[in-house]
Amino acid sequence: MSRLTVMPGKMGIDPWGRLAVQAVTDEEAFTRLYEHFFPRVYQFLLKKTRDSYLADELVESAFLRMYEHLSQYDPEKGAFSTWLFRIAKNVVSSHFASKAVTMQAPWDDAFDPAAPAEENPEKQALSKERQEELHEAIMQLPERQRQILEMTYWLEMKSNEIAAQLGMAPSSVRVALKQARERLRELLKE
Repeated sequence: MSRLTVMPGKMGIDPWGRLAVQAVTDEEAFTRLYEHFFPRVYQFLLKKTRDSYLADELVESAFLRMYEHLSQYDPEKGAFSTWLFRIAKNVVSSHFASKAVTMQAPWDDAFDPAAPAEENPEKQALSKERQEELHEAIMQLPERQRQILEMTYWLEMKSNEIAAQLGMAPSSVRVALKQARERLRELLKE
């Protein structure tokens, strides 16, 4: 087994960035990157999709893109992790935008984190009821507004990113988001 060498570079370049540059031609360096970042990228995608099967598919796509474009990574422009997570974010955004799907994440206890121990059963039931009401209200919105809400809150995308994915102007995204929020308030008051 060969030892990995540390590439000389500027003090500001992170060690993963140096390893990424080395991984272009060194299989062992690539394996180290993959083993270190795979669980982190998978968890990121699982959080975004709330679907383990979809996260499996998307993490594969993210690492394939990373492999295909690794030679384009420039460690002097930013941290490797930032570059890789941008790829992962683009993969999940492209998935939802290209298929014109809206997230159909389960609104039950299957994915929700465990309730705090101090919550009694009544509070837990009320919380579940509120989630169901919110889900029903969201489903009454026009598809475009639902999609923008989901991309904003579940995918944590900015209006300019959403605009690029949906072929809209960023100002139109902000207007649609504002209208969706207002409509949700009305529906939840009823």
